[in-house]
Amino acid sequence: MIAQLSAVDWRVVMPEAILVAAALLVMIVDLLSRRSLRGQLYLIGIVGCAASFGALLPLYGAHVTSLFGAFVTDGFSWGFDALLLLTLAGALAISAAAKADDGGSPASYAALMILCTVGGMVMAGAANLIGIFLGIEQLSLALYVLAGTGFPRRSSEEAALKYVLLGSLASGFLIYGSALLYGATGTLRLADMVAAAAAPSALFVVGLALFLVGIAFKLALSPFHVWTPDVYEGSPIAVTAFMAVAVKVATFAVLARFVYTAIGHDSVALVPLWAIAILSMVVGNVGAIRQRNLKRLLAFSSIAQAGYIVVALAGVTRGGLSVMLFYLTAYAFMNLGAFALIVLVGSGDEAYANLDAYRGLFFRRPWVAALMSLFFMSLAGIPATAGFMGKLFLLQQAVAAGPWGVAMAVALVAGTLVSFYVYFKVIWEMLGRVEGGAPAADGNGWVPWLTASVGALGTLALGILPQMWSAIIAATMRTL
Repeated sequence: MIAQLSAVDWRVVMPEAILVAAALLVMIVDLLSRRSLRGQLYLIGIVGCAASFGALLPLYGAHVTSLFGAFVTDGFSWGFDALLLLTLAGALAISAAAKADDGGSPASYAALMILCTVGGMVMAGAANLIGIFLGIEQLSLALYVLAGTGFPRRSSEEAALKYVLLGSLASGFLIYGSALLYGATGTLRLADMVAAAAAPSALFVVGLALFLVGIAFKLALSPFHVWTPDVYEGSPIAVTAFMAVAVKVATFAVLARFVYTAIGHDSVALVPLWAIAILSMVVGNVGAIRQRNLKRLLAFSSIAQAGYIVVALAGVTRGGLSVMLFYLTAYAFMNLGAFALIVLVGSGDEAYANLDAYRGLFFRRPWVAALMSLFFMSLAGIPATAGFMGKLFLLQQAVAAGPWGVAMAVALVAGTLVSFYVYFKVIWEMLGRVEGGAPAADGNGWVPWLTASVGALGTLALGILPQMWSAIIAATMRTL
């Protein structure tokens, strides 16, 4: 049953409202406190995540619109919202363990990360062009600042500057494309654009192209990826982890809703998107080959992974939506777990983002090295891991999608073969012995251990029991 409400339906916006309240509480507590409450501030944020998820639970299976139809909660947005909250909790936990990762202002840092998640949830539930743009800008503006919180490192300042300049350019493409789409269709609602998309005018085609360029930038799809390695490297470790997962989750929610609601996932108008996906798989995997910095390596990995996930939209059925969420969930567990281990090894010291610091890790800290190996094997797509099952599901979608689907399947397989060298390079370094003594690696603490353990359990659960989890995700995604 669909309920159309002109006023605000608090059931729909309560998860976002709770997060906003948590962000405000973090800043108020910091303002009133006479001493540092760093750990407690991050704990407030994590509790806010749990409370927001509690408010999200009653909406499971519902399909309710609010704000004059601009915002919707349904099975589609529910799954993405839950994954965004999981990502926020993991990123805050990593931040609490990375001692020098918040620029000396933990309250501002935590509040910005929480508000960034609110923007992502708005994106997941946005049903018109204005809602999409507002959600993207809220997410982006917070991330621009977070990228620079590694002060006084010059690379962090450079990351923030590059991100804000190129991000503003992408936002210009997005808003101009949205304006042209409105001019071509006479509506802001995605669901009302179907007729215009079936017989597109020149204005609609140009608007669609500009809109997709803006989305491709946010997803770091090639050739709109040039900002990614520098921003990932310069940002604090926890911000990079959050950026790698949350931005992709929120933006893929927008892209999927737009493709399935306004365009049609089998439309010929999406051929350029398929070409961009293939290019991203090539550029991401090849670009990662020579990287010695783990953050830059994972940046190029994220470019390739974004190309893989686009394949889910090429399927002939709506099953691609559940495949997309399955892979994004796997990606979240793999990346958050890997970044938690980077913090665990070096206590947030940026020197431990360098691959050389991991030489001989199997002999110094075997359990850390074993977990790190699990995450990189999953990224590579080794059987019995979440990454393998996610890629297998993507291939099933691709081969049924015609010539372009087959081309993407070939690119996915080829990119995966190249990525074996990239990811096993890290494992090889950890197996190597260090002459003259190993670098110190004394980072400890139960928080990064817990985060990495959750990531490992998720990676194995999705890999060993994929059918059970895919059925749960498919049930969650039954509406759009």
